[in-house]
Amino acid sequence: MRLPTRWSRHLSVLTAVALFGACAPKGPTPEAMVAAADALDQQFLAAFNAGDLDALTATYWNSPEMVSIGLGGMGDLGWEAAKADWAATLPTLAGATLAFTESHNIPTGDVVLGWGRWTITMPTGDGTAMVMQGRYSDVKAMRDGKWVYLMDHASVPLPPPDAAE
Repeated sequence: MRLPTRWSRHLSVLTAVALFGACAPKGPTPEAMVAAADALDQQFLAAFNAGDLDALTATYWNSPEMVSIGLGGMGDLGWEAAKADWAATLPTLAGATLAFTESHNIPTGDVVLGWGRWTITMPTGDGTAMVMQGRYSDVKAMRDGKWVYLMDHASVPLPPPDAAE
């Protein structure tokens, strides 16, 4: 049995739409993921440099599974713990400026792996500043409709061994 021409055309169009839909990429492109990760990094820097706890913690995944390993300890599990850590840390860094001196964001699957180096400049009160350099790694992803950090880790290198040793 042969279908009428108009039905045959409709069936062909529906088949093409179904096949295209099944083959179309799901989710954002790698380029869009990197752009979103870069924007999240800038949001974090702006919040840190403003000393804005709420804006800073808004960059984190609000979940008990979020991991944050900062300079002040062995790490926090969960958004509430990370917020408490930042609430204690930010006031001690009043006037400090954080900059990413090297930054990389690599999309893989539905997350972006980030890593790089940072410098923080802290006023000392006598007109000078103390500069600290470190490194970071993180995992970023879309959660609850926005890009957030699922995990972050900041550290500073160990000092070189004493020449006398």
